Amino acid sequence: MTAAPSDSRQRPTDLPATPRIQLRQKLTRRETWVVRLATLVVFAGVWEIGARWADSLLMPTFLEAMAALWEIAFVTGEMWPALGRSNIALLIGYPIAVVISVPLGLAMARWKPIDRAFGPITAIGLALPIAPLIPVVLVAMGLGLSPRVFIIVLFAWVFITTNVRAGVRAVDPSLVEMAGSYGASESQLWRRVLMPAAFPAIMTGLRTGLGRAFAGMIIAELIMLPIGIGSLMLDYRGFFQADKLYALTIAVAIEGIVLALVMQAIERRVQRWK
Repeated sequence: MTAAPSDSRQRPTDLPATPRIQLRQKLTRRETWVVRLATLVVFAGVWEIGARWADSLLMPTFLEAMAALWEIAFVTGEMWPALGRSNIALLIGYPIAVVISVPLGLAMARWKPIDRAFGPITAIGLALPIAPLIPVVLVAMGLGLSPRVFIIVLFAWVFITTNVRAGVRAVDPSLVEMAGSYGASESQLWRRVLMPAAFPAIMTGLRTGLGRAFAGMIIAELIMLPIGIGSLMLDYRGFFQADKLYALTIAVAIEGIVLALVMQAIERRVQRWK
């Protein structure tokens, strides 16, 4: 009895484990993008149909908004100076919030006296809405860049701090005790145990803080000092240019999405390096 000839072609189920995982990840990413594009198409279709049905001067269609976005971005270019002026505060305020919040969250997680001192402040920061404080900041700090930077820091710092604190506190205490029993110094404990274990929570805090900082930038522009995006939005609203107003809103949303994707890419790169 002769053996059946073996099939030289390798089936997907016969692939080694690592290529199978990579193939599955590629398919998952492809499916994710397909779902996202389908959601965007459905949203655009509903917007277009709803706007045509409403037939209102204050509600442009999706195609009109896209045409206005093309105009303010690539024809007149009036969108870019406004975005640049607004993002200056974000570029200054968010790094300040990170420099303050990450060490504070680490210290609160590690040393109880610091946690007792700053715990009530972080709890108030989480519970207290920041938008009503904007006029107070305006009165106290006046006009200019400083109050906008301060508002961005107020929006972001507490979310970064609480995530960093929670990430370090979630580290298994047995790992800390084991490192101490082997004579690890405080710096070695942070470098070898605490920081690697808390890294995902720290990156989550940085992503959340960036989103909050971006929201603070927009709210400060609309409520306090309409210098960049806020000034352009007020102009469009005053002249009943609804298509440009919606287009600028879409541009702001796109910037927020891009910032989130950049943070995710940085997290993956740092995680791979780590």
